[in-house]
Amino acid sequence: LCFLYPLSPCDVSPFFQRVTVLPYREHTLSFSFIEQSIPFHFRKSMAASWIPSTFISQVAGLLEKAQFTTLTHEFMVVVVFFVSFITWRHFSRSKPGYVRGGKATFPGRGGKTKAMRMRFDGSRNAESLVSRQMASEFLPQARATEQQMLKHLENREFTRALNMYRMLERNGRDWHFSADLYSAFIQSAVRVGKVDVVDRMLRAMKRSGMTPSLQFWQTTLKMLSSRRHFSACLAAHSIFGSSMPTDKVIYSCLINAALEVGEADRASAMLERYGEADIDTRDHVLFFRTYVAMKDVDSAEAILRKLGDKITTLMLNLLLLTCVNSKQPKRAFDFLLDAHKIEERVSEKIVDVVSYNTVIKGFAQAGQPAECFECLNQMVSQNLEPDDITLGTLLDACIVDNDMSAAHQIVNLLMGSDRPMDTVVCTLFIKGLVRASCLPKALELYEEMKRREGTRPDIVTYSVLIKALVDQHDLDRALQLVEDMSAAGHSPDDIILTHLLEGCRHAGNHALGKKLFEDMLSSGVKPSEFTLVTMLKLHGRCGAHKEAYDLVAGWRAQHGLSPSVIHYTCLMSGCLRTKSYDQAWAAYELMCANGVVPDGTAIATLLPGMVAAQQWSKVIELARQALKAPKPVSIPPETLNNALSQMLAVGGNTAQAEQLQAMMHFAGIAVTTRFSRRNLPERICQ
Repeated sequence: LCFLYPLSPCDVSPFFQRVTVLPYREHTLSFSFIEQSIPFHFRKSMAASWIPSTFISQVAGLLEKAQFTTLTHEFMVVVVFFVSFITWRHFSRSKPGYVRGGKATFPGRGGKTKAMRMRFDGSRNAESLVSRQMASEFLPQARATEQQMLKHLENREFTRALNMYRMLERNGRDWHFSADLYSAFIQSAVRVGKVDVVDRMLRAMKRSGMTPSLQFWQTTLKMLSSRRHFSACLAAHSIFGSSMPTDKVIYSCLINAALEVGEADRASAMLERYGEADIDTRDHVLFFRTYVAMKDVDSAEAILRKLGDKITTLMLNLLLLTCVNSKQPKRAFDFLLDAHKIEERVSEKIVDVVSYNTVIKGFAQAGQPAECFECLNQMVSQNLEPDDITLGTLLDACIVDNDMSAAHQIVNLLMGSDRPMDTVVCTLFIKGLVRASCLPKALELYEEMKRREGTRPDIVTYSVLIKALVDQHDLDRALQLVEDMSAAGHSPDDIILTHLLEGCRHAGNHALGKKLFEDMLSSGVKPSEFTLVTMLKLHGRCGAHKEAYDLVAGWRAQHGLSPSVIHYTCLMSGCLRTKSYDQAWAAYELMCANGVVPDGTAIATLLPGMVAAQQWSKVIELARQALKAPKPVSIPPETLNNALSQMLAVGGNTAQAEQLQAMMHFAGIAVTTRFSRRNLPERICQ
């Protein structure tokens, strides 16, 4: 009760005759009051407490008469504890010198004020600070420490200086550091790549109430941008916000940083402050870059109208790109024509080849090849010669639209120009023509490349054309290109060898394929795994299974490459095509002997062959390899059901059929063959 009212024990004791507190099971809490009047001094000073005191007297009387359980005793103890604790907290906070979360010296205790301890989490609460007048005692020492840290930073001792700063910050003695120290720390942190320290120092400057100078911001943001720490630039803007100076260098760094990290909306919000700075005409490029990211054609057009005849080529191209990204190529073309009118007034070139390439690309993406050629004609009328990008874009548009006449027109334009032709671009054109099934036009361009000086076909050009001729089953012309390639000083590689072997397979010319393979290997061509696959297909097509087997068996020793399961499957498939079942099984045994694990394709290829040969023991072995392996191989259920059906149809293979069906049941494969229940014993069918 003493905690409920601010009374001392001497004030309360006259009212009680007996107080018994025995918190045990069979005892109770009882109070007895002395029947006497309230003293005059108490009544005068605490007259308002008379009614509560009367209430307390009534409660105490009830407590004296009641018989409480043990649970009630415990509840009362908990209530008294919490009331006591809350009251203590309330009066402790009102005491002078109280500091939450730390230590402070109270007046009258003597000694110097001690700095409070703080938790270092990057922020400082105002309640945790001692008065700045008290902290001024440390000013001389802080200045000396600051000079020492600056010296460490000058000597490239960044870690040592940072450790000193952290120690002072933990002790709350970092309030007197100057902006020069923070600037030195930030520049050193940027140099060593400690972006977290940059953020830490900026927040410390903000807490200290510092206002960084214009030069500080320019230097810091330039350094961060040059090292591509764009997120750190934006973090600085988040900390200081509108308090940063309105300067074009500062906001150009911030806007570029926002664009680099993909925050176009944030960059757009900064343009207003950027426009308030002292910017000239060329500085408006940043507006157009932002509008490209925003796909905001209207705002870009507004800046264009504002600048008028002062627009530059870069600004125009960015405006056109904005239109193309917004899928408005017609609007871009109108801007292009307006730019030509400006050229007539200022007598200065604004539109260039890039401008037309951008618009042509927009029309091509929109699937408007006619408009592409209209733009091309306008380009030529302005005495601007199309470059390789122009022609490549036009060719892609024609191929997509399947307009071969237009594609031929573009190739003719390329071949008819007097400027040197680029080998890479011509090869790209040849690839496009081959892809569009215009092989004759591609060969025509190839002949033009051979005729031109400085534009010779390279090995990629020959490879593309040889592959196209092989696909057209024109092996003779492909071999003629091989001769041209050798005459030009190019040596065939494994890709060209693979193409030629594929052509021999199509033609069924086994002898020519073997000769090409041996000749190119003797000339230093190193075959690849694709070369081996093609050679195996050639042997299998011509029935040379023994040669195919020997080729696979000696491939590792001769070429240092181990055949894979694909090669063994190809070998088995070739043998099965001519019903050479024993040679196919020999290929399977060779694969297992070399430690190659058969996959589902290999088993699914060989199993029907063994069923066709009625070699049931090998069928069981293949099924066991697939279904009972540590990693079971997936086989189509119809393949196994067909094998079981054939096995039962032949008759006399009941035991083997039982094994196969048991393995299928174990693997969870449903038996669907109609012979199973009729021909197998009842115990298997169940």
